[in-house]
Amino acid sequence: MSDQLMQNFVWLAFGGLVMFILGLAALLQTERDRTRLTLRLSRVNGTGPARRESRVGRQSGSLAHAGAQLRRLVARMGERLSAVLGGEARETADDLSSAGFRSRDALLIYAFLKSVLPSAALIGGLAWVLVTTPIGVGMIFPVAKVIAVALGMSKSVDFVVDRKRKTRLARIRRGFPDMLELLVISSEAGLGPQPALQRVATELQATNPEIAGEVLQMVSEMRMTNDRRAAYDKMNIRVPLPEIGVFTQTLDQSDTYGTPFSRAMRTLIEEQRANRLMAVEEKAARLPVIMTLPLIFCIMPAVFVVLVGPAALSVFDNILKGG
Repeated sequence: MSDQLMQNFVWLAFGGLVMFILGLAALLQTERDRTRLTLRLSRVNGTGPARRESRVGRQSGSLAHAGAQLRRLVARMGERLSAVLGGEARETADDLSSAGFRSRDALLIYAFLKSVLPSAALIGGLAWVLVTTPIGVGMIFPVAKVIAVALGMSKSVDFVVDRKRKTRLARIRRGFPDMLELLVISSEAGLGPQPALQRVATELQATNPEIAGEVLQMVSEMRMTNDRRAAYDKMNIRVPLPEIGVFTQTLDQSDTYGTPFSRAMRTLIEEQRANRLMAVEEKAARLPVIMTLPLIFCIMPAVFVVLVGPAALSVFDNILKGG
């Protein structure tokens, strides 16, 4: 019964591998036909190269052409997967944006690395196990290893993105007080909200390029769309930090109610200083709890040796003398 079940599993894996290869071949053929059609249309319009020029270009830059074709293939497969994801694609795109991946194909490449690549590794690994291992109970451990590798490849993508996101948000949080200080100085010097934000972002590019890029993008969106609230909302999505939320809310209230920009920034920086002081006090209050384990495992044994050691040595000497 076990051999029959194993044979069915092997045939199922082989059928999946065949279907994957056929689908990949169909996708490559579709992409090739679309590229040919695009070249023909460009030649008809007079914007594309001639046939000889295109052949020479393909022969001279074959490696670059292959890389472009591979990237286009990955984007196409990721596009199919992102369409399957549905509403989760928007949340994933927001997470990638907060991690610093803002490319147009970031979501597509993520979907490819998350789904297609582990699936291909799983199918290829199962095929390799089928070829190199005889059918029987001995296939259980190699199959388990292949499945573990595929799951590790899928989860490693999330781990890298989450690590990148936390590191980037931590750098933005460290640079946020400096930005507020410079905004207060710029606003009290007579600059308006947008000029002050642009000047501060320019000054912060050398020390904290993450927060400088976010502020410059927000200022660019405010100038292009003339919709400040939408620019504030987009910045909150790109940088999901409480400090940035309070900052954009202060800017929105200043625009809505006509509060002076310098006064609003001064009030905000006082609140942020109070919050940072409270955070430092919380860390200081946690120190006794944190020092409990080192005290028990590092300091107390030495104290016991110093206090109990002489008495133990004297008792040991008395026992030896009495014997």
